[in-house]
Amino acid sequence: MILFLASVIEQLDLALEHINKGDVHNARFGLMLADNAIELVLHQIAKDKSSELQMYSFTEETSPHQRALDKALRRSFDAKVKFAKLDKGMSDELAQTITILHEYRNEVYHIGLKHESILHALSLFYFDVTCTFLESYQPRFLGWGSDMQMPERAMKYFGKSKYMSGGFDVFPKSCRTMREACKFDPRETVVALADEMDRIIEEHDNNIDIIAGGVYVGQKTTRDKAVVDIQSWRLAFTEEGKSFGREQGFDGNLFEAVEWLKQTYPFQYKKDPIPSWRAVAAKIRSKKNPHVALSNFQSFIAATADIREIFDEAATAVDREIDLAVDRARGK
Repeated sequence: MILFLASVIEQLDLALEHINKGDVHNARFGLMLADNAIELVLHQIAKDKSSELQMYSFTEETSPHQRALDKALRRSFDAKVKFAKLDKGMSDELAQTITILHEYRNEVYHIGLKHESILHALSLFYFDVTCTFLESYQPRFLGWGSDMQMPERAMKYFGKSKYMSGGFDVFPKSCRTMREACKFDPRETVVALADEMDRIIEEHDNNIDIIAGGVYVGQKTTRDKAVVDIQSWRLAFTEEGKSFGREQGFDGNLFEAVEWLKQTYPFQYKKDPIPSWRAVAAKIRSKKNPHVALSNFQSFIAATADIREIFDEAATAVDREIDLAVDRARGK
């Protein structure tokens, strides 16, 4: 168990080194290392409980959360977080933050998304969250094998001896030392998230202007109408739109379907959403709790993903058609 704790401390120390470099590339490494450290301990919590139950199997005692424990012992990160809530009293706020930041780790590592403008702030936040939670972890025992070797980075915290002379207090103290060293400022996280939301909003404010402006003379329309128009055109080509038409008894061609959907379909966005989005961004900027700010930011990102994709595609199509019109005019 000492070697396990030392390996976790080694990863956290390496994560802190990368994060402190201040650039986005090192922040990416720091985020991944912090995420791996917390996942290792979350899994160990489940293993500890399983071992405890096996040790006292003669009493036929079972965990009141046996199904959650069984799932936590598998590969699901969410299941490990859920069990930590049940068995260790992890707060809902902390569990939600860890789950959200784990998803960012997956996007950075597996999907290749960069999140450059917020990645450093998120890596600092995740590091602070990880150290805070790990401070509370208490292993069941401190075992050490004669052939094991203390990782070099862990020696800064555990000492050069192969044993932890400070006993059970060394691990939480090490986590606390690193948490203090990272100098996490909650306000920086809140500002970074609010700035990113402002950037996203401005991008789509511009997209709506492009869409509403049209390509040819006479196509310019209002922003509210443009928002409904592009949703109707997209929906008309989907199975969802066609199915809605059949259910409502619509019988017409594609162009008629577009106009009918504009009047009939219960679109989520029936007018320009930018003013309401800016109000949400201002609300996020006013938050003092980074957990709440991250939760609100992520809710916005998830709730607006589809419409933002529609805005992007429609604005790109308008720009492309304008370029083609210019080229045709020059050809003449």
